[in-house]
Amino acid sequence: MIKLEYLAHSSFLLTCGNKRIVFDPWLGGEAYYKQWYLWPVYPGNVPYDFDVVLISHGHEDHLHSATLRKLNKKANVFFPFQWRKGIKPFLYHLGFGSVTEAVSFKTYTVDDVKITYIGYSLESVVVVEYKNQVLVNINDALNSNHHSAVNFIIDQINKRWPEIDILLSGWSGASYFPNQVKYHSKNDVEVAKMREQYFANNFCLFTEALKPKMAIPFVTGFVLLREKTKWINHIKFPRRVVADYYKEYYGECRTQFVVPYPGDTIDEKGHTKISPLHAFSEEEVYYKAYEYYANALQTADHIHYLDDGVIQTLVADLTHWVNYNKQLYDKVVLQDAVFSIRLEDVKENEFLNIFYEAGKFIVQRAGKPLEDRKVLITTQAAKVAYGLKKMWGGDVITIGYGLEVELYDELSLEKNLDIVCVRLITRYPMAHKDLVKYPLRAAKYYLTNPAITTLWIKQKINLKPYINKFPANERDHWFTYNKCDLCQVCKMPQVDNSVYNNY
Repeated sequence: MIKLEYLAHSSFLLTCGNKRIVFDPWLGGEAYYKQWYLWPVYPGNVPYDFDVVLISHGHEDHLHSATLRKLNKKANVFFPFQWRKGIKPFLYHLGFGSVTEAVSFKTYTVDDVKITYIGYSLESVVVVEYKNQVLVNINDALNSNHHSAVNFIIDQINKRWPEIDILLSGWSGASYFPNQVKYHSKNDVEVAKMREQYFANNFCLFTEALKPKMAIPFVTGFVLLREKTKWINHIKFPRRVVADYYKEYYGECRTQFVVPYPGDTIDEKGHTKISPLHAFSEEEVYYKAYEYYANALQTADHIHYLDDGVIQTLVADLTHWVNYNKQLYDKVVLQDAVFSIRLEDVKENEFLNIFYEAGKFIVQRAGKPLEDRKVLITTQAAKVAYGLKKMWGGDVITIGYGLEVELYDELSLEKNLDIVCVRLITRYPMAHKDLVKYPLRAAKYYLTNPAITTLWIKQKINLKPYINKFPANERDHWFTYNKCDLCQVCKMPQVDNSVYNNY
């Protein structure tokens, strides 16, 4: 029988016979330029001796290098096969000797444990089979993807594994959108709570579609410590209401819902509650985090002011990367990208004004923002500079909550100019360049997963001139719709806010 132990964040330990298998180990420390702090943490001594490591995707909170350095280097490590190279050398550099890039829908066997990955873009669902038991870990692969991709993957899971024993799935969001996007008519807290309900409701939809015997929602297990972002800790939709929520809006079902905290175990005997956090409300759990990270909390808002030379270098680097990134968008989109960046870590008022002129972007320093700006981004020069030095550096200010974005009119919302402007100033690999650079890998990726890859490519092509408008992924309704209409368009029930933690 499979035995589960919840370790932290998205990490579970599966014991299958004599094999110790871990999902996405982030077991201590920070992530995203010391903006995410792991919470809740594992009580007692953290286990690191695993036989198999299953990594769902490459975000730092799932591929956490500081944790990976502490693991047993004899472990078999699995990572989803992607069209770009790089993961094997990285994991070999960390000291691992056995690394498998798992092709979608191909089943790999480690002794009597079967492992299957189902990839979509750069994320993946992982299925583990052991002695007629099936565990499906959706993780956060489907939480905010378009329904066409979600439906395809759910259908494939149902066809291949009609009887599922355990379903694991993320329960909450982890992105600057919508919490860090500001608009004059937007109620930040109400929208944030509804967004969290949206992810919780998706968990119920997955449960309804897959009908597992047991469903386990897990939070994005981190805490934000800066004063201006602490409120985000307190708007999570409480996992403890999942059974009641499902029964009220989806009806009776055979599924048992289990809500673990780190240290808890789940096996044939049931859910053994080890964590002391069960004695506290979900609101109180975050105040425990502030106690745990008291030293870090004292310095979280400290700003290290940068000198003029650093800003000059940043202007040069931004000019390069903004003009490099412009190939992502149609000229019509680029002409709309008139925006300013307010730098928090410069003592004098400092703005970087960016606009498109004569086929290229201009980046200018100024003491005030552009009067005709469409977007204002507030961030720190140090975070932008750090992100531009790394291939996936954009995660620092997007996933890491390292910025605020203000939009001024509904047309800018409809055009998703926050996406455009933020993407222009961040560094990420470009899929089309990797597809050309590694044609054999690209061909293998496509041939092993043609249906979902074709869907993804079509979306990418059609998104270029109409940002996030194909096939139906509009985001502006999070700011412009009332609560009732928003629930309808998101296909989720309207609930009383009393089910939330008070804030």
